[in-house]
Order: sequence, then C-alpha cells, then structure tokens
Amino acid sequence: MKKTALALALMGLSYPVFAQSSVTLFGLLDAGITYTSNVGGHSQVAEQSGIQAPDLIGVRGTEDLGGGYAAIFLMDGSYSINTGAMSGGGVFGRESYVGLSSPWGALTFGHQFDFMYDNLSLARWGHQIPYVSLYQLPDGPFSALGSPLGTFDYSRIAGGAATPNTAKFVSKDFNGLNFGAMYGFSNIAGAGGNSNMSSFGANYEHGPLRLNAAYTFARDPSINNGADGIRNFGFGGRYDFGRFALDALYTNTHNTFNGAHVDTYELGGLVTFAPDFFVYAQYIYANGNQAVTNNHVNQGGVTLDYLLSKRTDVYLNYIYQHASGNENVFASISGSSGASSNGTQSIVRLAIRHLF
Repeated sequence: MKKTALALALMGLSYPVFAQSSVTLFGLLDAGITYTSNVGGHSQVAEQSGIQAPDLIGVRGTEDLGGGYAAIFLMDGSYSINTGAMSGGGVFGRESYVGLSSPWGALTFGHQFDFMYDNLSLARWGHQIPYVSLYQLPDGPFSALGSPLGTFDYSRIAGGAATPNTAKFVSKDFNGLNFGAMYGFSNIAGAGGNSNMSSFGANYEHGPLRLNAAYTFARDPSINNGADGIRNFGFGGRYDFGRFALDALYTNTHNTFNGAHVDTYELGGLVTFAPDFFVYAQYIYANGNQAVTNNHVNQGGVTLDYLLSKRTDVYLNYIYQHASGNENVFASISGSSGASSNGTQSIVRLAIRHLF
C-alpha cells in the first residue's frame, strides 16, 4: 500500500489530471549527504538536494465542464532546499500549462516536457520511478554533442528542462495504447522552421508488459543559428514478474550539424524485498562516435529505499562510472557536483525524501 501511494504521488506530479473540479497544492523535499570520490581531483562530502526526486512546489487543478470535458492546469517550480532559492527560471519555471481534457485526450499549452521524458522515464518505469536516482541517468564525456544543457541529460530522459511555447496532445488509453505529439514554437519573427521543436511518443501496456517509444528533435539557436539541433529517439519497456520488475532502454542522440552521436543502452531491475523495502539496480553503456573521440561509458549503480510512511522514505545510493576514449576523458555522473579529474568517479549518498 505504501509502495503504491508513493509511486502514484510521484507520477501524479507530471501527468495530466482527469477528475472532478479541484485545486491541489503539492510538493517534494529531498535532502541528504553525498560523498563523491573525485570532483576536479579531490574527494568531496556535501549536502545535496533534489537527487531521488526534484525539490519542487506546485499547484494543479481541474474544472469539470460536463460531457466528459474539463479545464486542467499545472504550475510547478524547482528550488534548493539548502538555500530556499528558486531555480529553473522563476517560481513556476519547471513546468506550467493550461488546457482541456476530453473523452479522447488532453490538449495543453505552455512550458512542457517532451515525450523522451514522459514516455521513456515516467511511463516506462511506472511504479519503479520513486526508486530511480538522478545519479542513475546517463551522463559522461560527451561535450562534443553540443547539447544546450551540456552533457547533463543529453538523452532527455531526466526531464532536465521543459520546452517553452508548446502545444501538446496526449491521447486517452485505447485498449492499452496511448500516443501523443508536441510542437514548440520559436516565437521569433522570421525564424520560419528554425529554433523550433517537435516530439512524438507512444506507449502500450498489456498485463505485466509495457512498451514505450519517443522521438524529439529540438533545433536550438546555439546550433547553426537554429537551423540544426539535437535529435533524440528511443524505445524500451518493462516487464513485471511480481516481486521483480525488469526494464530496458535504448536511446540515440545526434547533433544534426556536427554529426556527433551517442548510443546509450540501459538495463535495470527493481526487487521488492518487503512492502516497505526496495532495491533498484541498473547498468548503463554509452558509446560515442568519432565526432566525440569515440568516448564511451560503463556505469553501474544501486539504490536501496525504505519507506517510513506512504509519504516519507530514506534511501542509499551507490554509483560507479568508468569513462574512456581516444583522448583524455573525465568521468561525470549525472547530478554530481562536477566531473572527475580522470576516467573514474563514484558516489555514495544517504538521504531522506518527503512528499506533500
């Protein structure tokens, strides 16, 4: 029961709400102590927040319009629990939208996440999502990709940044299948097809099996004046065996201007040892082409999570990354304080998380 409540609470922060008229205030708080073996040549012990879940506060609501229609909205923002300062571009800088839900789906407008995050993280992991750490997402020595976010979230599955000025449609479930499309406008006069983005996705669920696919092409002003950008696509799934769930994912990241390319393969599993104790283990292999000097990454990690209640849990992370390539490369675990001075980096973290 505590497992289900926690998973639904976390997933409900990002999915459109279809319900009777209501307005709900919600939030997440995540803080703990992290040891990193190498940050710029030195070990580090630091208090970090927003690792197992982002620190955020928001409000979401729905108004029943009758006949199966409703007005829906969401506004949330990220902050640092260590300083109290907002991040991500303002009070509601993480995600914000307003729209209509209908018997066929939801059409929303605003600052929204694309389907690489929606489908390949939220939908694919499903009830596993509370036990997957930011540290267990792809990162590494791939700066030549030229991604606007740097090497962090190059595959877009971490939800590193929502896209502004978007129109997004997500269908209802039709016999286990749902699909969606999103378009991001450049809002620049005379830009034509430059500096825009498009994203598509589909999910299928049948019994214990989930299959997920997504595509996003984001043209960015920093890449050939917005004529080119970063193209991502991926497909994966999850199968529940009862107390054990197995997940897998392949993603492809490509810079259409300089030809830099990274293939990323992920395999993970969640074991439910007790109703309040879970272990998630994962392996990542990422391989870049010659444009990123054939750099590649091997990373393994494990998260142990214990529920104190349906809204409060404590967890332990251990992550190890080894990076190598044709030139000197520096390991960099997603969410770490900085890159290593060599090809290895490890992290140990003990922390607490609370939802409201």
